Amino acid sequence: MIKSNVSVVVTGIDWMGGGVGSIESAIQQLFQEAEQEILLTVYALTNGADMLFEWLEMALIRGVEIKMAINRIDEKTADVRAQLIQLADLYPHFYLCNFTSDDQIDLHAKLIVVDRRKAIVGSSNLSRRGLLTNYELAVLIEGPTATEIANVVDRLLSRLY
Repeated sequence: MIKSNVSVVVTGIDWMGGGVGSIESAIQQLFQEAEQEILLTVYALTNGADMLFEWLEMALIRGVEIKMAINRIDEKTADVRAQLIQLADLYPHFYLCNFTSDDQIDLHAKLIVVDRRKAIVGSSNLSRRGLLTNYELAVLIEGPTATEIANVVDRLLSRLY
C-alpha cells in the first residue's frame, strides 16, 4: 500500500520556524506546480488575498483547468465577485461554482487539490489574515489521499453544475 506524505504548514508567528512552512508559501507552490487541474473549495475570499488572484491567473494562462466551489458568492464583496467573474469570462477553463443552500448550510471546507497528487486542507480562509497573520494550521498531503480528496470534491462539484 502506497502511503501519502503529510506535512504541517501554518500562519501565526509563534507557530513558524523549526522546519514548519507557511500556508501562503505552500499554496503559492501548489499553484506554480499545477500542470493540469486545480480544485478549490472556498468559504471566505477577500481582495486582501490579492496574491491568490495572481496565482489563479498565472495557472490559467498556462492552461491549467481550475474548478472553484465558493460559498455564497453573492455575499462576497463586489470587487472579489468582479475579479472572479472576469477570470471566468477570460478563461473558459475556469469553472466558478456558487454554493448556496435554502436551509442556510454553508460550504466551510478550505482545500486546494493540484493534479490529484497534492492537496492542502486546513482552517485558513483565502484572506490576507488567513494566509499571513491569523493562527491557522493546514496539512499538505502528497499521494493517494490527495486523489481521494479530489474525488470527494468531484462529487460536490457534480451537484453544483
